[in-house]
Amino acid sequence: MKKVNNFIYKCVLGFVISFTVMGCKGYLTEINPNETTKADFYQNLEDSEAGLTAVYGSMMNHYIWNLGEEACRADMGYPGMDRPTPTSRYLAFYQHTYTETTNEVNKKWDALYSGIFRANQVIHGLQSEAMEDFQDDPKWVLQMAQARFFRGLYHFYLHQAFNKGAIIVRDTWTDANDMYKKVSPADSVINFVRDDFRFAYENLPNIYNNSTGYVSEGRISRGTASMLLGNSYMFDFVNGINYDSAAFYYEDVMNGGYGYALEDDMSKIFTNSGDFNKESILEIGYSNEVRPDLGDWDETNGQNRFAAIFSPQFYGGQRQTIPVGWIAYAYMHKDPVDMSDPRNQVELDGQTYDRLVSLRATAMMAVPQDDLTPYYKVESVAEADPFRNGGSRAPEFAFFKQFSNYDIVDTERSLPLGLQRSPKNMVVNRYSEAILNLAECRIQQGRLQDAINLINQIRERWGVVLLGTDQGTGRTYDGVAYTTTSLMEHLMYNEKPLELSVEGHMKRWIDLRRWNVIRENYERISSQNYWVIHYKGARTYSKKILWNTEIIEGGDTHPFPEKEFTARPNYKIVDGELALLNYVPSLHDFYPIPTSETSTNPEVNN
Repeated sequence: MKKVNNFIYKCVLGFVISFTVMGCKGYLTEINPNETTKADFYQNLEDSEAGLTAVYGSMMNHYIWNLGEEACRADMGYPGMDRPTPTSRYLAFYQHTYTETTNEVNKKWDALYSGIFRANQVIHGLQSEAMEDFQDDPKWVLQMAQARFFRGLYHFYLHQAFNKGAIIVRDTWTDANDMYKKVSPADSVINFVRDDFRFAYENLPNIYNNSTGYVSEGRISRGTASMLLGNSYMFDFVNGINYDSAAFYYEDVMNGGYGYALEDDMSKIFTNSGDFNKESILEIGYSNEVRPDLGDWDETNGQNRFAAIFSPQFYGGQRQTIPVGWIAYAYMHKDPVDMSDPRNQVELDGQTYDRLVSLRATAMMAVPQDDLTPYYKVESVAEADPFRNGGSRAPEFAFFKQFSNYDIVDTERSLPLGLQRSPKNMVVNRYSEAILNLAECRIQQGRLQDAINLINQIRERWGVVLLGTDQGTGRTYDGVAYTTTSLMEHLMYNEKPLELSVEGHMKRWIDLRRWNVIRENYERISSQNYWVIHYKGARTYSKKILWNTEIIEGGDTHPFPEKEFTARPNYKIVDGELALLNYVPSLHDFYPIPTSETSTNPEVNN
């Protein structure tokens, strides 16, 4: 199991600090009379560092991310097994029937404000009278910059998720005079967010080293702040997307001396050994250490439940979110392998095999054609055969891999701390996201070749066919003469979903919303039919007759005879129909302010 770095270890095990950290709903309704005042929080920079540890720990709260829910809400995930009547708790998000009372909506709001509360504790503790003598210390400034980054980050996430961006700005440590607040207009919220991000940008180091007072790969840097500033302009639905300002910060991420680069070691992409690799900009560090006083469902116990949510049942997971048809098909068939790249020919037992699916697909999704990548201690995904479901259940044909531990255990239930306690880190922002967002800026600025070159950096890393006309690099190009429209469509419906899929905070939903294509996208998806057939194409290892399943494109009738069906005959995969029927922009583009707030804060609706 992985060795945890010192900072993350402290974040998990040193979570108890010298004051009580209250829950979000608690701080809105009452003040603990036994709690120390904010003037007494800290007496030195070691005390404030402990408070900052709690701020980093707030990222571990699963409800901030709601990864399964958001995958189903957008166009990536299906809510678990049992098509066409799934039983996963994410069904409301897939069908767009969630409301202000939905549990995950309420808990997301509460989790984000809990993180803000912790950040404000650090900010105002650092500003207290007891800490005045430390304010000239570079470490004081460094702690303040980190705390303000997270305060801005959590307000930014709320702004993007709720009430058309009009949310409560909490810029002070909450006391009895500041519990009940009205929402602020969306434009003032985004300005507040950028002020915090800019302070972090101006005061964080490019890279942590001994001159900063401590070294840790888990810390946010100036580059992290630059990435989020770029996103604040790219995602700006209040003033409109500012492509020039966004491009400035994405260029800075790429050229600002932060040490980021595309990871070229395939063994370090979405694996346990790849934690905090050179592509990581913002990442949550989990561990295999444990606090005995925190149970499986404690949001800051140091481990995560994402492996259980996304992994196949055959290997110990609960598959509460599995890929929808179009994205599974795209990974298998719309990301063509470039056979001029020597990595796409693999020698095995004296024979040479061509890859059937791209390196990108093998990193991010388990598909039946992948017979060259080990999976849960079995020689290949095809040999592991995790896709079968007989009886009355609909067949499954792909699984997301980003959060699973397929590289270190034989089943998720073999994790030392159990199924619900995975030590695998979660990547929030990667370098490739900055590249693709800059590519979008270049498309909109009319610099198409620059955009193609940026996209091709990522495609070349994965060994897939490059875009555009042959540039004499010895690689294969698709030969397409892209226009602004066609290149933008490729970015929206191929490159970004294949590269970023279910990562981070609501990325796919935010993209679809800002592109104003949510309904159009549901129409696209619901018009596509896929059919399930047996996949029996084993080439390697035992070469046994496999009974995996795969999906193929098709019309209203199955193109193969019934003997080719698996699990349930004539099984057709169609997604997005109920989402299209139920989707109402005014109700679903943003979550409503949840009842956890409206029931306790009389000012919120005034």
